[in-house]
Amino acid sequence: MQHYDTVVNYFADEIPHLQQGSAIDQGEGVDVGAMISGARFTHLENLIQNAIKNGAKLIRGGHRYNHPFYPQGHYFQPTLLADVTKEMAIAREELFAPVALLMRAESVDEAIEIANSSIYGLGGAVFGSSTKEVERVVNEVETVGMAVNDFATFYVCQLPFGGTKGSGYGRFMGIEGLRALCNAKV
Repeated sequence: MQHYDTVVNYFADEIPHLQQGSAIDQGEGVDVGAMISGARFTHLENLIQNAIKNGAKLIRGGHRYNHPFYPQGHYFQPTLLADVTKEMAIAREELFAPVALLMRAESVDEAIEIANSSIYGLGGAVFGSSTKEVERVVNEVETVGMAVNDFATFYVCQLPFGGTKGSGYGRFMGIEGLRALCNAKV
């Protein structure tokens, strides 16, 4: 559990320093932008409260945020929930919000099981020093993209990207993305 506690503490210390706003107006220094709409804010807040009632710990955030410079913007506080389980409703949805969920795993097997318990498979990241275990996670987690000791490098590098399972179909970027825009003719 030492690694788990280290990650919780790291996120807990870093989240208060994240700057919310508009990178267009404010330039560099903005870490978290607005969401496309506030329509899901009540649902997000309810998911967070439900997770807390079921044993998760709210470390930071958890609510909508009224930005002083952008009162019409749709901002949600960067949120950290620890001790989330795969059975919780919040762990079974694609949130598309600045919400980090931390789940405990006692082994690589359990971590893979947790990751694959989701009906989604948009992307993932694995961090580790054991090449054997990292390769196992890359090969066994059901997702289209998997970054190793980094986050979303496949996206930044313009490699083909898209989901699997309940995360959608098709690809964008690369040759595969161009093919997705074409109508095949026999």
